[in-house]
Amino acid sequence: MKQIALPFDELNPDRTDDCLIVTASNAVAFAALGNSASWPGHCAILVGPPRSGKSLMARYFATQGGQVIDDADRLPEEKLFHQWNAAKSAGIGLLLVSSSAPADWDISLPDLRSRLGASQLLEIGPLDDELAEQLLLKFLRDRGTSIGPEALAFVVRRIERSHVAVENLAKMANALALAEGTAITLPLVRRLMPT
Repeated sequence: MKQIALPFDELNPDRTDDCLIVTASNAVAFAALGNSASWPGHCAILVGPPRSGKSLMARYFATQGGQVIDDADRLPEEKLFHQWNAAKSAGIGLLLVSSSAPADWDISLPDLRSRLGASQLLEIGPLDDELAEQLLLKFLRDRGTSIGPEALAFVVRRIERSHVAVENLAKMANALALAEGTAITLPLVRRLMPT
């Protein structure tokens, strides 16, 4: 696992989520961002579950000179087609971000469908134990708190394998610890995560 500090100060100096944690679940997708010249048509489509770091990766790619279209699956087809052509003509890497792969998009323009089908697909994989642990630690650290090793191990073994579930647990654990004036301990997380 490595934690990469991304250069977002010039974009928004008030950001607190400027670190992307890279583990086996997202390492291949992140590494591919540095090689946009090899993408077919200089275009890639980044897909992954909610809160999985797609936007962080996209902002990083934009700081490296690439063009990003977030929620590309919701953009009108003609606009997406023209932006794809413009980026290719300019020789700029284009990263389309979506929660689903192009096969699930409602595309009627044949030329756009073929371009998307030929684009590099970058997938963020399921949450692994290492990422679940590091995300929980980060979310709690962002809130100015921490969790003991016993409680952390308990959570990682039992939590739903979703980025959203980890973030929600961090919020609930922090709120409960604050309300009760206690640390985030094993008994506290047991109450939030029935076995």
